Amino acid sequence: MRAAVVVLRADSLANAAYTKGCTNANLMLPQHFTTARTARYISLGEPGPAVQHIWFCLHGEGQLLSDFAAQLVNLDTPERLLILPEGLSRFGLPADSAPTETTAAAWFSPETLEIDMDDLTAYLDSLAAQVLPACPAGTPVTVLGYGQGAAAACRWLAAGNTHYDKLLLYASVFPPEIDRRATLEALPIQPVVVLTTTTDIFTPEVSGEGLVHDFQEAGHSAQLRYVSGDGLRLAALGASAEIPATDEGTPPPTTPQES
Repeated sequence: MRAAVVVLRADSLANAAYTKGCTNANLMLPQHFTTARTARYISLGEPGPAVQHIWFCLHGEGQLLSDFAAQLVNLDTPERLLILPEGLSRFGLPADSAPTETTAAAWFSPETLEIDMDDLTAYLDSLAAQVLPACPAGTPVTVLGYGQGAAAACRWLAAGNTHYDKLLLYASVFPPEIDRRATLEALPIQPVVVLTTTTDIFTPEVSGEGLVHDFQEAGHSAQLRYVSGDGLRLAALGASAEIPATDEGTPPPTTPQES
């Protein structure tokens, strides 16, 4: 069980202060405390001795976990374990936008960014500590972040205790509130692949060139790859996106390649 942060509503505190006739402005500021929180995740595959590759896959902002899982189904093979954690900030969607599921999630919000980052780091470290011992020791770990999940993945791996062997970032979105350069400098030196699409469906921010440059400035060997097709076509990654156990730690080339 992990610790999450609950923010007390400022208007409730203001009402309490008014009721007591108190004019102390500090009572109108949000206060924080930790509490136990239950998180959700999807597992494509089961941990066990047959697992040869482990993937932790972080969804985009407001993305249904079931939709994200559907995009990864072609990577679901007997030797590969895919773990899809859900962001802790869950919210309801209009019924007409998701007829079979009405709950989406985000990894953080600008108002509580640092608190959310601490929460997601503790959460994902705890999840990894539960999953990894059930698989063979030394099984290569790939972390995939999509959209907002790319920023969440980087902050988790920079601040957490989970070992990984390869980082894949697709259509990455780093909000301005995050110090991207400092985050990348804090990451362990492991192979990085930045993925973008050849179709004009995303904002210029996710084009990838700037992120690759920042990785290289931070001392990482980063590769830029283009994924053809519309939308999130993660099946294009295939097994080539993984790092075999015998090649662990080998940095990828920096020349852009077409998938």
